[in-house]
Amino acid sequence: MSEKSTIVSNSSPPAGTDKNSSFRWASQAKLQASPDGYRRFARDVFGISAHWGLYSIDGSKEWLQRLQLIPRDEYARRALSFDAPNFDAGAWLDTFCEADATAFMITTKHHDGFCLWDSALTEFTAVRTAAKRDLLGELAEACHQRGVALHFYFSLLDWHHPDGGGVEFAAPRDWKAFCAFILGQVEELCRNYGTVAGFLLDGWWPASKAAADQTDVNQNITWPLTTLYDLVHRLQPHAMLTNNHHVLPLSGEDYQVWEIDLPGQNTQGFNCTEIGDKPLMAWMTSTSNGWSWQPDRNDYRTAEQLLADFRRCRGMNAAYFQNLGPMGDGTINPVEVELLRRFSELRAAEKTA
Repeated sequence: MSEKSTIVSNSSPPAGTDKNSSFRWASQAKLQASPDGYRRFARDVFGISAHWGLYSIDGSKEWLQRLQLIPRDEYARRALSFDAPNFDAGAWLDTFCEADATAFMITTKHHDGFCLWDSALTEFTAVRTAAKRDLLGELAEACHQRGVALHFYFSLLDWHHPDGGGVEFAAPRDWKAFCAFILGQVEELCRNYGTVAGFLLDGWWPASKAAADQTDVNQNITWPLTTLYDLVHRLQPHAMLTNNHHVLPLSGEDYQVWEIDLPGQNTQGFNCTEIGDKPLMAWMTSTSNGWSWQPDRNDYRTAEQLLADFRRCRGMNAAYFQNLGPMGDGTINPVEVELLRRFSELRAAEKTA
């Protein structure tokens, strides 16, 4: 997700290129999701995503470490109090299914580098916290048991890894080693949690800094997107993959996503107004722009507003994913549970009218 106030301009696209064509160099991937993957994505018209991690302990923004410039080791100590005593993956999925969601996307790792799964490539994982659990594994099992399509959010940025540049967005110390680490983690996610219906990549900026609208990037440091995309599609042939870069889809990307906007809109100031030839998704928040649980917020959208946006998406054959911010103890925010319940009632009433 974008945090525009923390991102500053670094360089401009080559002369004579528009904001989309200047990104075409980024991927030459040959593979894409299978026809079955595309068909499943078309059926999953309503999905839910969740932002949950160390920032949730005290109800902070998911960009907490960057916003407060918290040093790596100091931030990592938050893991000592992350015990998630009330987390129940089955209860989560039952709530989502009751709201008629058929897909679920979880933040496997956000920009802070904390992993909800038992990664062999870092100690900064849920199994090494007070919780001592592979939380992603529990969610994956609950999804598979209920036939819910499992999607993984994965941050390319990693402020915890010593080679990643940190919260200062410094030049990476060892870019080759860092990219190998990222590829290794994605391979773990592909191999260890059964069938994955989709990947949404975020924090893609291939430079130490990027512009607020992410159209200006440093062309000298690039992510191995070709290798990454083909890796996902080789190991998870049905997985629909996208990258939250706010430009038209690149080679190897299977759908186009809008962040807190409907397809083709740019009310947030960083979304792409061009609609490509791939399937579409609107990825919306419960508040005006908040992804994680923030208990002091009172700007929740209404179920009627959610339904209106859902209708517009369906009119464009676009999927609609509603984000939630689970609380630090592992329970879903009651305000959002009620919002889902009311939204589901309105959908049901509309179907029978």
